[in-house]
Amino acid sequence: MPGLKQRLMHVPLFDGLEEAELERVMEWSETRAFAADAAVLREGAPSDALWVVLMGDVEVSRDGRVLAELGPGAALGELSLFTHQSRRSASVRCLCAVEALRIPVEPFRKLLAANDVVALKIVSHLAHQMAMRLAALNDRLLSEGKRGLAVARSELRRTVL
Repeated sequence: MPGLKQRLMHVPLFDGLEEAELERVMEWSETRAFAADAAVLREGAPSDALWVVLMGDVEVSRDGRVLAELGPGAALGELSLFTHQSRRSASVRCLCAVEALRIPVEPFRKLLAANDVVALKIVSHLAHQMAMRLAALNDRLLSEGKRGLAVARSELRRTVL
């Protein structure tokens, strides 16, 4: 299996980062292995890290409702980078054996604040991923009609307020 640095170079979140920038992220990050059905994140738990799925598939849920299934390259907990929300907004469960990279939020924020080019690259990738998730949610809402729209409004109010 290739080294971690080579593997991270193929993760969309880190696409375009220089080798030294990637090494900096690796300094305070760690990989973790999870068994099938294990929880990576729990809704309501403290939000102190961004996670990147390196191998395997996960299921994202909120209030017991499945929101998405994500695979390798997906960033999890990205809202913790943009807000100072101290609690997880969703749960993430492994659908099979999963390997993920845990990136503590505080040093990651400091890296982004200190380097505009790195920040632009990473935020651009996260924005793309979030836009794709929003598009999928919009499709789902349209297919569920007025009830889906009412649920979405309720969720938005809880998230924003």
